Amino acid sequence: KKTSSPLRAQLSPPDMADTTTKKVRPSIRALGADISNDSDRANPPAAKQRPTPAAKQAKPPPPAKEEEQKRYGDDEDEGDLGTVPGNIPANVRPLGSDAPNGLVPRYQAALDSLLEARGEQRTARLSFKQLGDEGIAKLAGLLKTGTCKNLTGLDVSCNSISAEGCKALCSSLASNTSILSIDLSANAICDEGAVSLAKALAYNSTLQNIDVHACSIGDEGATALARVLVDGNITVSGLNLKANYIKDAGAKQLAEAVTKSRSLRCLITTSNDIEREGQMALEKAFDANLRCSPKVSAGEHDNIVGEVCVVM
Repeated sequence: KKTSSPLRAQLSPPDMADTTTKKVRPSIRALGADISNDSDRANPPAAKQRPTPAAKQAKPPPPAKEEEQKRYGDDEDEGDLGTVPGNIPANVRPLGSDAPNGLVPRYQAALDSLLEARGEQRTARLSFKQLGDEGIAKLAGLLKTGTCKNLTGLDVSCNSISAEGCKALCSSLASNTSILSIDLSANAICDEGAVSLAKALAYNSTLQNIDVHACSIGDEGATALARVLVDGNITVSGLNLKANYIKDAGAKQLAEAVTKSRSLRCLITTSNDIEREGQMALEKAFDANLRCSPKVSAGEHDNIVGEVCVVM
């Protein structure tokens, strides 16, 4: 017969049950409870609210750039013309042009019309076309090529042409055989430009009427023109030098041209700086050559180019 051990005998039945059947209670953390402080706990995400109908209709205004693109079109997309209002003007160059501000010069359309006329156009009215020296040089190139073979009247007044531009034009006038009248008025060609014109007249045999009023011409330019009318040219019949800076010295040379020129019929010198001595020389010259007059014929205007080159 087995005898129980002294230790086993001392244990009561409940104690024995604890040692054999004792269950471990799960911890609170094991059950998934959050025992962290509220300050450490992240705020739960706010519940999304469904937009109301009024909120759906209200939209923020588009940025200024987007609004401008919608109104005028996107310049970066050259192929998309749907947003461009109307037609693009003919004087606007495409993007990438090397011209100032990317625009075609104002005179380009007029020069293009000369090319399209294929020599049939008889007058070129280019006043106030902003030719400048660049544009007049292009025009001179056209005159040299014979593109304007039937052109008889040329008006390039009020175009900011300097002495350099006048020199370019005169280089083509020297060999031109069609132009009869030219209006260079209101361009600051100065004495240097008048000298270039005089050199061209020494070779030109068709030009008849020249208008260079208000061109800042002084005694040097007037003297050059007077001498070529005496010694070289025999076709110029009208010369308008009104509103320049000619003084007595230049007036005396012009008076000699009135006396000796075989072709001059009209010389206008009003509104210059001519004083009594120069004025008397001119009056004496006109008295000696009754075929030449100090003013245009009755019914005409001071622009001696006449109806050939009327300012537009």
